[in-house]
Amino acid sequence: MYNMPMVSREILGVRVDFGMNIDDVIDVIEKKLLSDNHSHYVCTTNPEFVMEAQKDSEFKKIVNESDLSLPDGVGVIQAKDYLDKVRKIKKDFIFPFKALVAGLTLGFRGGQYKERITGVELTYKLCELSNKRGYSIFFLGGRPKSITGKLLAMNDTEISSLASEEIKKIYPNVNIVGSSSKFSYGKSDDDMTIKYIKECMGKQSTDVIDFLFVAYGHPNQEKWIARNRGKIPAKVSIGVGGTFEYIVGHSILPPENYVKRNLGWLYRVSRQPWRIKRVFNAFPIFPIRVFLSSIR
Repeated sequence: MYNMPMVSREILGVRVDFGMNIDDVIDVIEKKLLSDNHSHYVCTTNPEFVMEAQKDSEFKKIVNESDLSLPDGVGVIQAKDYLDKVRKIKKDFIFPFKALVAGLTLGFRGGQYKERITGVELTYKLCELSNKRGYSIFFLGGRPKSITGKLLAMNDTEISSLASEEIKKIYPNVNIVGSSSKFSYGKSDDDMTIKYIKECMGKQSTDVIDFLFVAYGHPNQEKWIARNRGKIPAKVSIGVGGTFEYIVGHSILPPENYVKRNLGWLYRVSRQPWRIKRVFNAFPIFPIRVFLSSIR
């Protein structure tokens, strides 16, 4: 599709695009997705996406038909490395044992993964690009959560607006057309959401939004984008999950020493216990499912 070092793989039937670092991705977005006057969307696909897709065919279809399905999570990168490795193993009677050893070896490997493209990193990079070249941006969604994971009540200060203000402190020339957290991802709010976005565009004399960041959490944000992409003149829409919470400091990214040891999940759970169910789904359920599918 692109003249880039991109290699697509299926992880449990879900397409993920590997082989690119963040600079490659920005290059693809700017030179390909922004240039053809069509509406595109990008998924930041992690193990939770893959597991959700096993029970939600609509969500799986949306991810598989995305313009970019980026590996946001060490788990999906290790799954790709594992599947590539077991393809080279002879399919004899001890193949399951050899596949298990291969998986365990990869699982205990630490270090940085340049292929990993997180929603947070991608958001900052595209805001930096807007700061340099004037690309228009809209922040949609975002709700803080309690220690139990319950969405907190809305108040007069919207997290999307706080996030946009924080971004402006870093990138003074960033072109943020508008922001809103007051609408839900439900279909009942679609018309009001679209109307508000267009009103913001009108006030800024903006004909098109280059980057629409949607923070409703998966799979809701991806379904919202797929359902409404034809109603908004937005060139690139991206589901960014809890990115706004990280930008404003409601959530904190794991320290580098945790990341290097692939223990970012442990740090997040220690600060947000409500994540335990999501973490359990990503590990050990996800690698077990990948292993079982590889030996069938």
